[in-house]
Amino acid sequence: MKAINSAGRWIAGFLLVIAAFTTASAQKPNPAEHEQKVRDIVAFLQYVLNTIGSKETSARDKDVLIKESYTKIFRDAEVQVEDDLDENRSVITNKDVQAYLKDVDFFFDDASFEFTIRNIKGEVNANGQLFYKVTTARNLRATTVGGKQINKTIPRYIEINYNPEDQDLKIVSIYTNEFDESKALQTWWDRLSYEWQSIFKRRLSITADSVTLDDIKNMTSIDALDLSDNRYLRDIEPLAELSALKTLDLSGTGITDLTPIRNLTGLVELDISRTAISDLTPLKYSDKLTRLVLAGTPVNDLTVVGQMPALETLDISRTDVLDISPLSTCTSLKYLLMEAAPISDLQPVATLTALVEVDASQTLIRDLTPLSGLSKLEVLSLDSTYFQDISALASLESLKVVSLNHTSVANLRPLQNLKNLERVYCDHTGITSTIADDFMTARPGVLVIFDTEDLQSWWGSLTAEWRNVLSKAAGVGTSPSKEELARVTNLDSVNFGGNIAIQSLEPLDRMRKLEAVVASKTTVSDLSPLRSHRNLRYLDISDTRVEDISIIRNFRKLQVFNASNTKIPSIEPLMAAADLERLYVDGTGVEQRQVQEFLRRNPECLVVFKTEALLSWWNDMSDEWKAVMTEHVPVREASLGEDLHRLVELQVLRVSNASISDLEPLTHFVRLRELHVTGTMVSDLSPLAGLASLRTVKATNSPVRNIDPLATLTDLEEVDISNTPVDDLSPLSQLLNLRKLNCSGTQIMRLDPLEDLETLDELDCSNTKVRRLDAVMKLKLKSLKCYNTGISEKRVRDFSQKNPECKIVFY
Repeated sequence: MKAINSAGRWIAGFLLVIAAFTTASAQKPNPAEHEQKVRDIVAFLQYVLNTIGSKETSARDKDVLIKESYTKIFRDAEVQVEDDLDENRSVITNKDVQAYLKDVDFFFDDASFEFTIRNIKGEVNANGQLFYKVTTARNLRATTVGGKQINKTIPRYIEINYNPEDQDLKIVSIYTNEFDESKALQTWWDRLSYEWQSIFKRRLSITADSVTLDDIKNMTSIDALDLSDNRYLRDIEPLAELSALKTLDLSGTGITDLTPIRNLTGLVELDISRTAISDLTPLKYSDKLTRLVLAGTPVNDLTVVGQMPALETLDISRTDVLDISPLSTCTSLKYLLMEAAPISDLQPVATLTALVEVDASQTLIRDLTPLSGLSKLEVLSLDSTYFQDISALASLESLKVVSLNHTSVANLRPLQNLKNLERVYCDHTGITSTIADDFMTARPGVLVIFDTEDLQSWWGSLTAEWRNVLSKAAGVGTSPSKEELARVTNLDSVNFGGNIAIQSLEPLDRMRKLEAVVASKTTVSDLSPLRSHRNLRYLDISDTRVEDISIIRNFRKLQVFNASNTKIPSIEPLMAAADLERLYVDGTGVEQRQVQEFLRRNPECLVVFKTEALLSWWNDMSDEWKAVMTEHVPVREASLGEDLHRLVELQVLRVSNASISDLEPLTHFVRLRELHVTGTMVSDLSPLAGLASLRTVKATNSPVRNIDPLATLTDLEEVDISNTPVDDLSPLSQLLNLRKLNCSGTQIMRLDPLEDLETLDELDCSNTKVRRLDAVMKLKLKSLKCYNTGISEKRVRDFSQKNPECKIVFY
């Protein structure tokens, strides 16, 4: 408490200095007058670093400094600080200020910083803004978490800006070396291993041997990355640069340390299952995580997980976790999977009232009482545990599925009044056929699955055609033994395509491990028997009578769905199918606008929906256009339909120096966002009028004269018509989302159509006959190029005075 009071007094005193400074600085800025305030800011910086670095400071106080108090001296959270904490770092690395402060806490057991000011230089820039460059010698005496002693002094430069509106000084950067972003990115790429370079190139579909700086920037902007089952992957240091990453799958890799991703605090989903990770400390500031998968790891401490308030899904199956008490604060948890973890006490779960699914199978629990208040719980798995009494489940009003296999349970009465209950699994328990039959009689909508007798009954109820199908699939006879029946119910795939005698999928209801079902060209019309098949990855119902696919919402793992030539009218149930890779809906009632909306939500999925039209389109296409198309997507005879859909579902198309004269082939594209056409014979942009998804159009060095078709594309953000004979910008007057316009080298004389484009921030009208800037005078342009025009120097000067923030290129 004494340390907290002392820290509070220090901050309060610093704020008094700020207040006094603000009053004294209400007049014209005076660099000499600010020197003491600058020294106070450096002193407070030293205090912040030392408080965070001290082993005597509580975790709560450190958290306040990192998340709140730093704003007293830093401009904002995006202030860049060059890393000086890692002695072995050979590459200049900049971090956001909060990430830097977190690393002070992360790297050191105890640390003391001292800044000796060598020089304070105050200057006034061209805009009249006062700034300071403080030259210091920074000494760091510290003990790392690994016990290494450090005593090192290096030069550090602190840049501090004066804001005349707030009459305040704030740090805007701290560094030892001048930072060159382009060089840093190139160095990062050059240092990547061949495997890592291949990973990033595959992720961005880069086939060229070399990459551009823009490619590298795109790599570091990736927000989702799946590296699962890459056993060659042991070092994830390259991920430290991917600050935008939100979803990361490292399952089944060879990694042992999460330290490189400690600053990726924007992560929302992380899967490190089946790895050797045991320490979750690097995730201590990952408070945005909603899904964390630790299954099959040696993790035994969930303290860090308890600091993740947004967590909704946690999988600690087959870990070494004994104590789940840290989870009591994770009140957003909906899915908690603990199978085969050595957990014996469920009491911490009692407060997690948002839980929808709990799997405590193969644990050491004996008392279910902590579950009694989980009113939203729908799925509960308790297989192979030691309890006998399930009376605590009587209050679980939302419970739909409960699994009690291999337990001592001998009574199902506590489940009798659960109105939402659908299934009870109790194989190898004390439940007899009489108890099960009585229960199902009282609750005819509930299926109780127990003992092999039940399986024999199920098998006996199958039609001869179904027994033949399943016998062949499992490699058993038509009168299987109980062991063979177990093999049938454990099948992961079944194919009865072309068998018109199959009318119902009801027999599959028991086969919960199915991952692939082929029911094409059958007389099936109802998918509801598959409602509990959560592991389905492949489903083919093409050429069937199916109309309703609402059950598909349950298939979270579905990767391929073929519903071609069915009666389905819509793909709305698939909109949230995040894992879907291929969707086939040829010959259905699905309209193109639905496909476009689906692709907007699921951009990685291939949708095959108009094969016949595309085959005709391709056959009629000129050889010149085919050459352009195949540069983007290889078109193969064996996969022609799919490849053509890959083409029309492209988001970016580039046409350069090609012998094409029209854009008609683009009318079939369904989600084109960027079009780059240069050095062609194209003169007519009319085919673009219907491509509402376009955000960027670049038609340069071509004989385009009329841009009227662009008038309908109201979502356009960037237009480049440079070096074309265009002489009128009127069609752009209603493009209220336009941010960038390049009309250099055109025949335009007036900028009047642009006067209402309030979002426009970049304009290039160089090498034109434009004479006035009045129309764009009130726009908040950030960049204006107007050289070699009829605009006088005086008018440019007037524009500059009224738009001092605009960067102008004029000569």
